[in-house]
Amino acid sequence: MCQRFKIARMSVARCVTAAVCFLGVATTAFGQEVTTVPDRTIFVSPFANISQDPADTWLGEGIAETIQAALEAEGMTALDIPSRSVPEPPMVLGDAVGIDRLEEFGRREDARWAVIGGYQRIGDQLRITVQLVDLFAQVVAHSVRLDGDRNEIFELQDRVVEELLGGLSGQPGSVGTTGPAGAPAPTPRRETLGAGPGAGILTGRPSVRPTRTTTPPRIDGRLDDPVWQEATTLNEFVQQRPLDRAPATEETEVYITYDNSNLYFGIYVHYSDAAFIRANRTDRDQTFSDDTVAVYFDPFLDQQRAYIFSVNGYGVQADSLLESSTERLGGGGGGARPGGGGRSPGSGRGGMSAALAASLGAPPTGDMSWDALFVSNGTLVHDGWTAEMAIPFKSLRYPRRDADEPHRWGFQIVRTIPSKDEADVWAPVSRGVAGFLTQMGLLEGLTNLSTSRNLEILPTFTAIQFGALDTETGAFDEETQPEGALNVKYGVTPNLTADFTYNPDFSQIESDMPQVEVNQRFPLFFPELRPFFLEGQEVFTVPGEVTLLHTRTIVDPRYGGKLTGKVGNTTLGVLVANDEAPGKRDDSADPAFGKTSQVFVGRARYDLYAESSIGFLATDREFLDGYSRVVGVDGRFRLGQTSSLTMLYAGSQHRDEEGVERAGPTAHVAYARQGRNLSYGASLDTVDPDFRTDTGFVQRVNTRTTRTNVSYRWWPGNKIINWGPLANYARIYNFQGTLQDEQASAGVRATFANNIITVANVNRDMERFGGINFRKTTGFIGGGVSASRKLAFGGFINWGDQIRFSDSPFLGRSVTGTAFANLRPMSRLSADLTLITSRLRDPRDDSLVFDVRILRTFTTYQFTRRLSVRNITEYNSSSRTLEANVLFAYRVNAGTVFFLGYDDNYQQADLIDPLRFPYTSLKQTNRAFFTKLSYLFRY
Repeated sequence: MCQRFKIARMSVARCVTAAVCFLGVATTAFGQEVTTVPDRTIFVSPFANISQDPADTWLGEGIAETIQAALEAEGMTALDIPSRSVPEPPMVLGDAVGIDRLEEFGRREDARWAVIGGYQRIGDQLRITVQLVDLFAQVVAHSVRLDGDRNEIFELQDRVVEELLGGLSGQPGSVGTTGPAGAPAPTPRRETLGAGPGAGILTGRPSVRPTRTTTPPRIDGRLDDPVWQEATTLNEFVQQRPLDRAPATEETEVYITYDNSNLYFGIYVHYSDAAFIRANRTDRDQTFSDDTVAVYFDPFLDQQRAYIFSVNGYGVQADSLLESSTERLGGGGGGARPGGGGRSPGSGRGGMSAALAASLGAPPTGDMSWDALFVSNGTLVHDGWTAEMAIPFKSLRYPRRDADEPHRWGFQIVRTIPSKDEADVWAPVSRGVAGFLTQMGLLEGLTNLSTSRNLEILPTFTAIQFGALDTETGAFDEETQPEGALNVKYGVTPNLTADFTYNPDFSQIESDMPQVEVNQRFPLFFPELRPFFLEGQEVFTVPGEVTLLHTRTIVDPRYGGKLTGKVGNTTLGVLVANDEAPGKRDDSADPAFGKTSQVFVGRARYDLYAESSIGFLATDREFLDGYSRVVGVDGRFRLGQTSSLTMLYAGSQHRDEEGVERAGPTAHVAYARQGRNLSYGASLDTVDPDFRTDTGFVQRVNTRTTRTNVSYRWWPGNKIINWGPLANYARIYNFQGTLQDEQASAGVRATFANNIITVANVNRDMERFGGINFRKTTGFIGGGVSASRKLAFGGFINWGDQIRFSDSPFLGRSVTGTAFANLRPMSRLSADLTLITSRLRDPRDDSLVFDVRILRTFTTYQFTRRLSVRNITEYNSSSRTLEANVLFAYRVNAGTVFFLGYDDNYQQADLIDPLRFPYTSLKQTNRAFFTKLSYLFRY
């Protein structure tokens, strides 16, 4: 076999002259001159065996050997990467070395270029993909993908080299893609940019310039409109996971064009095997378990936030807003911690599938509560699916530009293939760089976008018939409450938006994700679910353990207003609200009866550079003679490619209804380093004993907390995507210097193929309660699997010592756990199941102190793209309550919706009143019928 490769080298050598010419003119291909690295030095990596058939292993080494020999025959310096030449063993991804290791090797050996690739065999057919990487610019300069018979391997490798080098030198015969209607597609535009105004950290990233059209496509999901034949085409994608920057295993074509009002995307995703397709008819924003294509926009090119629009094979929409302060390579904003704004797994808005996607290293999804108007459609075809999107510029915020002055936005395209554990990106993303926004490409050349102001008027009518059990008489009292509401949104400028709401109604909002409330020492955090407060909440986010603005403290707003956006480099946010809840008192003689509180929040944040800013936040709540005021400054600073520093200092002034005044500060500083292998961090937080806020969430005061963490990951590839140890240590003192808590944990986490993740750790803690230092040892194990379209499941269990928080505390034996699953027996039906358990035993007599079980189901059936029915049912064994909700929804778009629903609540009768209801069966306590109609007018 080696002799046959030696013969094949001769034909490859014919193309080397063209390679030498190309490699010698860096300024022509990449827009910037390089003189410090030799252009005649190139590294050739063994090709990745994507299909992982051991019988085909020889192909990867042979292809690389052939290319390397041909380069050397023409006087090039062609290198491989011996393990002795690097300080530690290279991270091997399949059989290909990651680009971050190539960059390291290039610096050590003065190699300017690298050739990487992969091959995949399906039956007797073989697909070879080759990419030429500019290690200086950290960009894939060109790529070729060819299919042929396995027995024609030598002819295929000659064609690969000839077409790659021919395309690079501008000759015919480069990448041979065609448009959706069979016409030749324009050559994909992949450039390296010189340092220009606003490019910042995106210098050297790929760019695309969409064509302008005068004939917009019909958004029906079929790519048969003539406009797509002239549209700019992107078809060069690489993996983000599981193999960092390896060639995508499936072909993707994205066509882009625009006019004054909209950006248009045509999408054609191909599959080598139709069994890989995951497409479901589901509700808006519920496509986490599906194959999707998403586009990311950073219109201000500040690497601070991005708009995300995605579509699945049936054209189902999803949109979100990604904030740099919360995004990570592994998932979207915030998580379930206080202030994070995220949702727990199984919450019904993504549930288990979204949590697994984040844990498995999928691209970040952002905050799904953000909704925008856009049009989409999709259809399945013989080898995949096609889709179209029209995204109005009115749905985005972007800088003002003069006539004919081009826009320049951050841009990324992501394709997810859950059945193959794969996420492909247009602009390459490295695990060696922390952050997703800083690794986006560029969308440029958009001119003369519509300057008309966006005005949205959303009137709402609601009618509720509410019934409640009168525990004094045993009767069931009912009343009807028809109400109207109005929401107005106005684009003051393209980048500044004002929102106003009067008498908002939130009756259709899903219930909170259940939490165990028994034996809790500190208050529980429940995330915001109401759309008015969710939109733009990222503007008011600050780092630290204290949440300075938690809008659930605005319980029953009569009216509210917001102004959010960006002026120059300054992000602005103003929130005002009038809350009726504090005045709802039973005693009409109470001075607070019928009074309302006034809430004001002001926020300004100045962007310094990529993912770095300094900010100011002020909050104020006034009620009667009392007040709650907080003023704070914060900063986020990106330190190189992997490190960041965050800081906060805020002071509070508080007077309650009894006239008691308090004042105190809170502070936060944290350093974090997130690398491909090694990650670590440390933080310091303080909360003064007299710190108070009525507009935020504070779990605990009188604390000085120090936390440290460290983790390491290996990336073997193949069946084990990554694994490694992790450890955490924390100490919490009060302001008197007494140690309150000491927390130490060590564990291991691993991510496997087929969407499997596991985490296990052991904790050794000390917690002081009631003047006693309790020593606790606990274990934790958790994980999840999302291996098929029909089923995803997972959970965790925590066992060991736990304090019984009471007047006579003791150390008990505890077992807590959560199990969750997403079932999809058919494409229209989805069910999220969640079981939460918590049990505590007294070891002194082995008695059961409490045993709580909460079961929740969230089921949706999608009749059509617009019509769906949803059911939430929840049973709590501790309170002996049963809650059920049924909601029919007819959704025209993000604003025009009709709801018809029914709520029912039951409780064990003798827990309501043991004398009047002396039995243990369930008795109805509340019920409500409600209907809601909202219609969006956009001008």
